[in-house]
Amino acid sequence: MLLTIATILGILLLFMYIMVLRKLYPLKKLHRQIEQFAAGDLEVHIDEMGDDEIGRIARSFDKAIRHIKQLMSSKNLFMRNIMHELKTPITKGRIIVETIDDPMAKQVLTNAFERMNELISDLAEVERITMYNFTPEKIDTTLKEVLERTERVLMADPEKYTLKYSDRPLHTDVKLLALVLKNLMDNGIKYSPDHHVSLLTVGNRIEVRSVGAPLKEDLSYYIEPFSQEEKRSHGFGLGLYIVANILEKLGYGFRYRYDKEKGENVFEVVMD
Repeated sequence: MLLTIATILGILLLFMYIMVLRKLYPLKKLHRQIEQFAAGDLEVHIDEMGDDEIGRIARSFDKAIRHIKQLMSSKNLFMRNIMHELKTPITKGRIIVETIDDPMAKQVLTNAFERMNELISDLAEVERITMYNFTPEKIDTTLKEVLERTERVLMADPEKYTLKYSDRPLHTDVKLLALVLKNLMDNGIKYSPDHHVSLLTVGNRIEVRSVGAPLKEDLSYYIEPFSQEEKRSHGFGLGLYIVANILEKLGYGFRYRYDKEKGENVFEVVMD
């Protein structure tokens, strides 16, 4: 009798176990597809999973994926169109500026057009690095090579910056890391009272230092795109947003501190 009851209970438990597994299988499958989407696969398609709660969740998530893809496509099209439309009048404007005889007016207009070109380049870089499928092109290089490229793209008077570094091998995207250092150095030159910036290496860190008052907010505030304080005083405020995104893609850390003893803002790129 006991053996019969135990056998029946065992069969019931086995049946229930199989039923639970069958119910959980669609959920596991949905979980895998959601992970694919989170990893950047925007082409993932959520399969039909019936009319129960899991099926309804799957259909809702599939609609959300299609909506996100449509929004991203519209955003990319808008960004490309607006950048293309802005390039033409800026180019024409710069040509016309060369015909102006007044040196002061000519310099003011030239600076304005250069600033507009910088903003367009920043917007293009934001679009590129924030794509889900963006992957840095890492190669074996050296810090010296990265800094040589940084100086080329910075295009600043050598008297406005100081480089003190120990060369070291790197496996990184030279173009992107140079863009990070260029943006940090450019900010230091533009917004420090003495218009001078220093770059130095300390262990596994690259420090970019400039004299000035400490930031009023935490670093997290300034790495948001179009932050209000930066928008009011420093244009669109995309510089640190681009820096933070690139360093995240490269697997490097990004920190800020204020050196009270020297009265300097210190931005740190923490390498592995």
